[in-house]
Amino acid sequence: MQMSFLTRVFGLLLFAAAAFPASAQPYPNRPLRLIVPYPAGGQPDTVARIVSKQMSLALGQPINVDNIGGGSGIPAIIALTGARPDGHTLIVMDAGHWAISPAARSTPVPYDPVKSFTPVGLVTTSSLFIAVNEAVAATSLAELVSLVRQKPGALNYGSAGIGSVHHLTIEALKQALGLDMVHVPFRGTSQSVPALVGGQVQVVVATLGGLVQFEKAGRIRILAANTIGRSALAPTVPSVSEVAPNLDFPGQVGLFGPAGMPKDVVDRLSAAVEDAMKSPEVLAALKVGGVEPAPARNPEALARRIQDDRARYGALIKATGIQLE
Repeated sequence: MQMSFLTRVFGLLLFAAAAFPASAQPYPNRPLRLIVPYPAGGQPDTVARIVSKQMSLALGQPINVDNIGGGSGIPAIIALTGARPDGHTLIVMDAGHWAISPAARSTPVPYDPVKSFTPVGLVTTSSLFIAVNEAVAATSLAELVSLVRQKPGALNYGSAGIGSVHHLTIEALKQALGLDMVHVPFRGTSQSVPALVGGQVQVVVATLGGLVQFEKAGRIRILAANTIGRSALAPTVPSVSEVAPNLDFPGQVGLFGPAGMPKDVVDRLSAAVEDAMKSPEVLAALKVGGVEPAPARNPEALARRIQDDRARYGALIKATGIQLE
């Protein structure tokens, strides 16, 4: 009789444990996995490592960065969307994933840029910069535009690849001002910037950190930031919007989880991002990397940015006929 009673009690305890699994446990209750859809060393990877280190202190759990490069980010995104939406698996992405690939790929991407994810926050933003080789007779963006109009099709510009923000920056400028320049795609700015310095291309779009040493050496000239306002990291460099109004193509890094994450978990993660952005060490490290904290970092700000980017990039891709394989 006593054994039967104990058996029933034990069964009830097992039922209660099954009925209240992870939700009864505090969040986070184990190390987090932060997926980066690029190889180690790029800007999103740098941002992920700098910010996650401080976030882990706020969350009380380690955050392990997992680089899954290649495939336009699709293998990394599949790894995220297949994870449980409990906040222990996250990903950093940029406009290439939430706006460009879905609009430019010849076949549909295996995810929905809105429905497949839970936005946590827009973490950082950064201007890219339009630069010219020292041999180009232009000391300002207005002079470059005038030169291109005088010699249509004579100047080549290098980008980090077809469909990159670098590529779309110049295509937007061409569309806005009726310019004719020849695109030379490279595999990243580690190839395009040396091509600019060596004179293989006359114009390039790249990060400030990738260009400034060559400008100091007199090999190139930085003409404009590709954002609607001037960059705080280079306030003396004009904005492209001062010549072509409303052009705005910043590099951005947003933090996401799988679809269906609980609001309290999202709020905890968003608060951890805010905590990281109050750290002087984090801000100093981001500055060295050529990026700035996003002005608004909550989930709503990221959702608005996705909506805006999808409209702007989609219209530009449609107008230019850019297509990714």
